[in-house]
Amino acid sequence: MKSQGLRNVAAGTGLSVAATSLLLQVVALVPGFAMPVQLVVLGVMVALAVSAPVCIVLLRQQARISALHDELAQAFKRLERTARVDGMTGLTNRDVFIEMTRDAMADRDGWLIVADVDHFKQINDGFGHGVGDRVLVAIGDAIQSNLRAGDLCGRLGGEEFGLFLQARNGREAHAAAERLRRTVADLAVSTFAGGKVVPTLSLGVSATHGLSLPEVMRRADEALYDAKRQGRNCTVSAPEPAIENHLRLVSIQG
Repeated sequence: MKSQGLRNVAAGTGLSVAATSLLLQVVALVPGFAMPVQLVVLGVMVALAVSAPVCIVLLRQQARISALHDELAQAFKRLERTARVDGMTGLTNRDVFIEMTRDAMADRDGWLIVADVDHFKQINDGFGHGVGDRVLVAIGDAIQSNLRAGDLCGRLGGEEFGLFLQARNGREAHAAAERLRRTVADLAVSTFAGGKVVPTLSLGVSATHGLSLPEVMRRADEALYDAKRQGRNCTVSAPEPAIENHLRLVSIQG
């Protein structure tokens, strides 16, 4: 880059000197106008003295503009990432997760998992929000380590997380949620006082088959609430949509 800049300065200076010399030679050809050699030399020296600093200044301005352009590009990338990624956990934020899940549901069936950290308020109150943040980061890492190709995850807000999984059936989706639950239950997050916090998750699972995203989220939330009522640190799967519709039909006929 520096050698290229020096070449540009030399080229600009040389062009200026050449143009000045040509102009003086043309003037010398005018009848009755004598052009002393000293004046020609002076003109060339002036062109050299003026053009070189000007070229250097322009080169520096160009380098500065290029640097500002790079800084702007980097700032745009950071802004774009901030708009899409949760700054604490590194997972996609709620809006992006919802958008990606909706797009995925348009292409294929899957299972939505909603996970909530148990007793998170007590963790914040008992150990401080800094430890609570550590717990969220550790759980975010655990979620990402359990993802497979094609799976999606995001932080829905607060201590709640969402995952969209591809699975062959409900048992496989439930098993995936259980693996995540056990992974989180094995965590031991350090406190500032030297102790450890062992977080747990309650999870609700719902199939997406033939359902809208709001309906799937409602079913997953209801399953999550059932997990909380069952004592937390467990996974509850909502009934398969076809089974649930059959039970409703039987109930109506009865």
